[in-house]
Amino acid sequence: MPLSVQRHAGLRLSPRPGGGAMRYALLGLSELPLAVADFPVCLAKDGQTGRFDLIALLSLTEPRNLFRIEGHWQSTYLPEGARLAPFRLSAHSDLGLAVDEAGDGWATDGEPLFAEGRPSPALAAVRPALEALVADVDAARAMIARFAALDLIRAMTVVLGRGDGEEALEGLYTLDPEGLATLADADVLDLYRCGFLSAASLMSASLAQVERLRQLHNATSSVPFDRAEVDLP
Repeated sequence: MPLSVQRHAGLRLSPRPGGGAMRYALLGLSELPLAVADFPVCLAKDGQTGRFDLIALLSLTEPRNLFRIEGHWQSTYLPEGARLAPFRLSAHSDLGLAVDEAGDGWATDGEPLFAEGRPSPALAAVRPALEALVADVDAARAMIARFAALDLIRAMTVVLGRGDGEEALEGLYTLDPEGLATLADADVLDLYRCGFLSAASLMSASLAQVERLRQLHNATSSVPFDRAEVDLP
């Protein structure tokens, strides 16, 4: 819904970031070194455009964010896409923003969006932050396009095991470790100079955080998983 003082004067931003229903968070390139401290970072394909995006995985089989427990994020880093989740850039509002009125980013004890008919300091900071995030996501997409040009992107499956069988989480992608190891020297040097080689290493190492997702799942589920493994077919 396009943001307007007439319709949204009573909205208040929650002091506790929302995102309880998020299964993943879109990441900008600069967020990668911070996000890997908590989340498995991989790629997801947009069903309409076929474009790959850099994401932090927040859940396994459940349709909710495993890092948000009792209304609080249990992670050292909060992705910008999650922090700004109640808002979108919009050309249909004089303020350049739209809001998700039904989201969980609002609270009666939060900071109002408007004060005396004018944007509050909290609201004034949102549009620049969203614009910065869009630019950062575009930088991540440029990196991913370089990986795709080198044929380094591969489908991955998260295999979730329990005593009576297995489940599989599919539709995710990562980088091919063998492809990275056999790149031509010129391509390695190019990726290094762009900062993409270190990003590839961070992404690969972050997949160990799937175990943390398993632990968070088991802490709140009556049907725990005995193991969670990443499989590259």
